[in-house]
Amino acid sequence: MRLLNVRSCVIALISWVAVGSMVHADHHLGDEDVATAIKAVNQKLMDCLNSGDTECAAMQYTSNAVYLAPNAEPLKGREAIKANMGDAGTTLQLIADEIEVYGDTASELGTYVIETRDGKHLDHGSYIVIWKNTDDGWKLHWDIFNTNMAGN
Repeated sequence: MRLLNVRSCVIALISWVAVGSMVHADHHLGDEDVATAIKAVNQKLMDCLNSGDTECAAMQYTSNAVYLAPNAEPLKGREAIKANMGDAGTTLQLIADEIEVYGDTASELGTYVIETRDGKHLDHGSYIVIWKNTDDGWKLHWDIFNTNMAGN
């Protein structure tokens, strides 16, 4: 009887792992397309910011996005984000290191570099973005970044 219970537990465990693997595999179908779409939005965001077009940059965020910058209060909503962007005469480079997709939500881990338009290095660090798939495509929803430079 004891052998039967052990065998039942082993079969149940193997079944659980197999089903979990299938769910995990199905979860990642289409992730390459989502990653490509997110990278395209990142490029659009960089193009907008680097040209000083804050209206265009703000439109890459959801209407109720939250922007969490170092040493600043959170900015809540697209309009607050836009109002605090301003053309700082800088360029932004975003490098996505990892993108994970969870249906209509995705997370991105990456690094950034900010320079003046004439090439002087101002800042670099890391970021995490939570993305939402909206009726208008993938948009930044929660945007948090941290500088790697002391005193920034």
